[in-house]
Parts: sequence; C-alpha cells; structure tokens
Amino acid sequence: MKTHIIYLLFTFCILSGIYAQNMSISGRVTDGKGEPLAFANIVIVQDKDSMTFAGTVTDMEGNFMLETTKENPIVKVSYLGYVTTSVAVKQNVLNTIKLEEDTNLLGEVVVRGTRQHFKMENGGIAMDVANSPLKNVGTANDVLEKQPFIVKNGDAISVLGKGTPLIYINNRLVRNDNELERLSSTHIKKVTVITNPGPEYDASVSAVVLIEAIRPPGEGIGGEVFGRMDVRSKISADGAVDLNYRKNKLDLFAYYGYSEKQREIDINSMQTLEAEENITAVQQIAIQKVHNKFHYLEGGLNYELDERHSIGAKYVYTRTPYYKGGVDIVSAVTKDRVSIEEFPTNTKVDMNANSHLLNAYYTGNVSPWLKVQLDMDYAKGSSENHDFSVSEREDEVEVGTRSLQDYDLYAGKLTLSTPLLGSNFNYGMEYSHTTNEQTYWVDENEGAPSLASNENMSKQKLFAAFLSYSKSIDKWMFNLGLRFENVGFDYFENGNKVDEQSRTYKDFFPQASVSYRSDKVQMMLGYRATIQRPSYYQLRNSIQYDDPYTYETGNPYLKPTRIDDISYSLLWKKIKLMVSYKMYDNMSLLIPHPYGEKQDIVMYIPENMDHTQNLMAMVYYSPRLGFWEPVAGLGVSKDYFKYGDTGQKYEKPFLRYSLQNTFRQAVVRACNKGVLRQNPFFDFVPERVVPKCPWLSNDEIQRIMQAKFKFATWRFTRDMFIFSTFTSIAIIDL
Repeated sequence: MKTHIIYLLFTFCILSGIYAQNMSISGRVTDGKGEPLAFANIVIVQDKDSMTFAGTVTDMEGNFMLETTKENPIVKVSYLGYVTTSVAVKQNVLNTIKLEEDTNLLGEVVVRGTRQHFKMENGGIAMDVANSPLKNVGTANDVLEKQPFIVKNGDAISVLGKGTPLIYINNRLVRNDNELERLSSTHIKKVTVITNPGPEYDASVSAVVLIEAIRPPGEGIGGEVFGRMDVRSKISADGAVDLNYRKNKLDLFAYYGYSEKQREIDINSMQTLEAEENITAVQQIAIQKVHNKFHYLEGGLNYELDERHSIGAKYVYTRTPYYKGGVDIVSAVTKDRVSIEEFPTNTKVDMNANSHLLNAYYTGNVSPWLKVQLDMDYAKGSSENHDFSVSEREDEVEVGTRSLQDYDLYAGKLTLSTPLLGSNFNYGMEYSHTTNEQTYWVDENEGAPSLASNENMSKQKLFAAFLSYSKSIDKWMFNLGLRFENVGFDYFENGNKVDEQSRTYKDFFPQASVSYRSDKVQMMLGYRATIQRPSYYQLRNSIQYDDPYTYETGNPYLKPTRIDDISYSLLWKKIKLMVSYKMYDNMSLLIPHPYGEKQDIVMYIPENMDHTQNLMAMVYYSPRLGFWEPVAGLGVSKDYFKYGDTGQKYEKPFLRYSLQNTFRQAVVRACNKGVLRQNPFFDFVPERVVPKCPWLSNDEIQRIMQAKFKFATWRFTRDMFIFSTFTSIAIIDL
C-alpha cells in the first residue's frame, strides 16, 4: 500500500507539470478471467525500450486515463504476478487490456494481511469498506453507523459537532433513507465522512457523506428479496423487492419497499414559570406511542454513452397512508410549592403524506480539460395532520386542529472541473425554487380561546456560484474555496404578501483547509462558514396546543444563523481525533415565555441569540486483538453562552461515550492438508500461507483475505444498548 501511495504521489507530480496536452488515452486492465486489476502500473513510452514520458495507475475498477503529446505512443502495463504487456496506441481509447499470469513469479508472491482502512482525503476521513470487516456487516445504514464521528439515533444519522449530513451514493444525493437500506455493504467500495465540505455544497451543509458503490458484475436480470425485524419496545419490520436488468451499457432498476414501525418512548419533564406573583411548576410523565406504515417505489435507468459519458434518470414515489401517534401525559401542577391540580391529557395524531421526485443527471469528460456533472430535480408532495387533545381537568379541555401542507421544488446544479497549474479547479452554479403552503384549521376548541385558523405561504429562490482550487505539494494538500448565495424569501399571510417578513440575503461563504499525510500520521485543519436558515415550520404564525399549560408557535421574524467552524482531525496509528470550535451569530433556540392573562401558561417561541460558541472534542481508539476489533469513543461538548437579564451562563459540558465490538471468524485454507478448516481464534495473515501454496493466484488470495464466516457487533451509548448479529457465508473454491 505504501508503494502505491508513493507511486500515486510521484505520478501526480509528473502530471501536474503538464497542462497543454492534446491527446487523452483511456482504457481498462483485467486479468484473464475479466476481473479488474486495481493499482496496475500504466506508463507511456516512445517504443518498447525507451524512457517513460507519463504514467498513472488503474482505479478500483481497473480503469485509467492519462494524457500525452507524443505521437503513436506505446502504453506499457505491469502488475505484480502478471506478464508485463505493451500496447501500441492508434486511437485515443484503448480496448480492455488483459494480463496473463506469470507462473514463474507465483511462488514468490507475498500478500500483506493488514492494511490501513482509513485515510484523509476530500476534507474528511475515507474508509476502504471493500477491504475491511464492514464489508459483510449488512446494509449501507449498518456501515455508516460504524464510521468514526457518525452517530445514529433511531433512524436519524448525524456527524458529531456538525449535525445532519448530506449523503451521496455515486455522486447522487440520497433523498430517502430507503436508498441506504437497499444498498448492501458487499457493494460498497468506500465511504468518506467530510467534516469540512467544499463550496460546491450548500452553505447550510456542515457535513457530507460520500458512498462509492461497486456496480455488480454480470449481465441479465437480477433481483433480491429481503426483510428485517427489530424490537425497540415494540416490533417493527421492513421488507423490499429489488430488481435489476443490465445489458451492455444499459442498467434498468426497480425497487419497492414497505415498512411498518412501532415505537413507545417514556418522557419525564419539568417546566417552571416565574411570574411576578407566584412560581408555577408543571411536572409531566408521558408515554409517546407511534405506529406508521410506509411505502417506497423507485424506478429508473443508467446508460453509459461511452467510457466518458453517462446519463440517467429515476422516479421516486413515497406514501405514508397510515400514521397514528399519541401521547398520554399525567401533569402535576404546583404554585409556590403547593399542589393545585393533577390531571391526565390524551393527545392523538393522525397523518397521511405522499411525495413525488424526478431526478435526471449527466456526467462526462467532454474534453481533456473539462469534466461536467449536471443534476436536475423536481419534487412535489403534501401532508395532512389531524390532532385531537383532551385534558380531564375540572373544566374539561378539548382541542381539535387540522393542518395541510403542500410543497414543490425545482432545482438544478452544474459542476465543472478543469486542470489548472498542475492541480484541480472546480467551479459551477446552482439554482432552486421552492414553494410551501400551510393551512391551519381549529375545528374544536373548548378551553383554549386564543387558537385561530390561518393560512400562510412561503416562496424562496436561491442562486449560488462557487469555485475551489486544490494543490498538492509533497505530503501537503491545500484547498481554498468560495461560495456566493443570493436568497430571496417572500412570505404571504392569508393571501397577502407581508413585506416586513419578506427578505433578501446576499452572503459570501469562504472555505479553506490544509492537510498532511505521511505513512504514520494524517491530519487536517479546516475552516468553513455555514448558515442555518429557519425552516418553514419555525416561520409559521399559528399557535400549537400541547396541553393546558404548554403552547408552541413560530416566529416569522426569525433570522438565519451564521456559523464559523474551525475543525481539526488526526489519524495516528489506532487513534482518530476530531476537535471542532464553532462561533454562532443569531443562533436559534426555543425559548419559553409566559402567555395569557393568568401568567401560568408557557408559550415556546424560537428566538435568536446574539453570540454563542461551542467546543467539541471526540477521540476513537480501535485496536485489533486477534478476532476482536473494538472501537471505543470518548468525547466532550461544551457550550458558551448567556441568556436573560441576569446574564445566566449555560456552560455545563456534555459527555459522550460509545463502544462498538466486532468479532471475525476467518475461513482458512490449510494447504498441507488440502481441506478448509474454521478457526475462530486464528487471525489469518496470508503471507503465512501463500509461500506454501504457490499455485494460488492473486484473485484467489484476495478472496481468502476477504472471506468472513460470522459477524457480530454490539453498541451502547449513555441511554441505549443495541446487540445484533449478522451471518454471511463466503464460498471459496480452491
């Protein structure tokens, strides 16, 4: 691996000094069975025995591309254990080059059994999933859950200190979690967690996860039927059918998924309201229940026009025909420490929703100096909610409300990449237009006279332009980027535009990073400016009834939150460290206020804070102890801000810890006995076996390295413990 990295750096230095090429050569390298050969050496020579002019290595799929100004060059291809081959270039595109095994060298082949699965790149940490124990863990969701700095709470994925990330599969944005559940871990090549995204991503994005998937081999019709069941106080189940047809350069796919989930959560809360005359305290013990059914349908195609250009499109339909939730609350109310009442409240929620998404893309190398990626989206959806609440007080309170939401989205993004001064120059633009209409009705109201029906609509147009430049110098990589956004927001209430709440924002968001990578240590220091814009829900002006003592509302005057984020990441041996320091301007928090004439009702309203900071540090340690591979994490997060007339500080640190455990059992070939044997305590290192088995090919050695028979993992956090097992069978025909 070290040799490959050094050769890649050497090749990059050679290519960085060449810009005005007029010929681009591409091709693919495979073995005699048609399997791709990764990291094969490719060099251009004038003739078979002359000096080298340019070179590169193949990627994980065996593909390569390089440029030259030489006429009628010869491409020389070499790979350990195979006969070196030279091919004369008559056209820019070479056919597949097949290498034959060198039988004289097979007896001397030594394959290392350990490799570094993590490395710094693209402003984050990348993991080589295809050559790690996570290859057989289950689905993409399971792989992400075990990545450093990623936390999964229920079905929600977040990055420590960064929030919810954008997730891409082969450069296509994941808009529904079902896409992660349908992607098998055996088809994932690499996962990169980017903690310092470049300017090509929206300014509201603080983290990005890139999943590089492997196109399954073979042609014809394929399919998969799978199901899953889990228990988290209640039984939930998922099922899906995945169909695929591949022929030549065409890939057709269709997918249907169905899930039924049930959850039951215990909640214990206390709220205190200090008025001029008294102090009202409300303690609530609640049980929240949710039962929903969900349908997901997807179909589309991908087509490779040639080895440089590909297009595709897909349609996604989702529907939630059944959603029933509810909260059973027992409230105990005291005034000046004297009990005044205790009563139950029962709230029921019914919802149904549906959405449509149409996506189309194009990607291609239109010339040696220009790579293009174009994405276009159209989305439309609606949801309807029915809430009904009954509080059994002395004067019974009954409140019934309905809300209807309709939205649509048009979006397009163009990203261009050009080699410049020996490095990459990325630039492009983005446009989106969204409309969101919300209607709120109060159908029944006994005891909460302040509630009223209303309508509001929000329209937003966004135009963005971005550029970035990266440069490698020896073991260092430097990156600079800038994004400009022009956002127009129009707010309408009951059909009339409200000028005071309609705004236009024009902002610049810089980004910079410097990283260092050697054989022993990798680290990165980065800065990025981001923004968090209020959601349509936060901007609403309707009042939501929770219980007789608790109301909620939005704030149409809420400002966006500007964030300056400085982060540092380190990879050293078995240790991974991330430190983040954030400075917030106009941070949004949900603040309680007294409401009503009695001054004993709490109204929660989102408000902006002036200036706050947060410091977060997290360290992971992942040793390998034979067949046991634990990952232990420990971190701390501390806020720095004041609130209220008294300037009360809120700076209590929050401790986070986690432990993940992996047990592997390898399937090992005992050459001297000619049989397969299982040994759960033997950490298989191929170099112990290969010299005794000179007849094994590189492909067979790799298959031994990747063989897993059983896989088990558990995880716990401060408030959750999960244990799960996975079983996979690797068939090795030697």
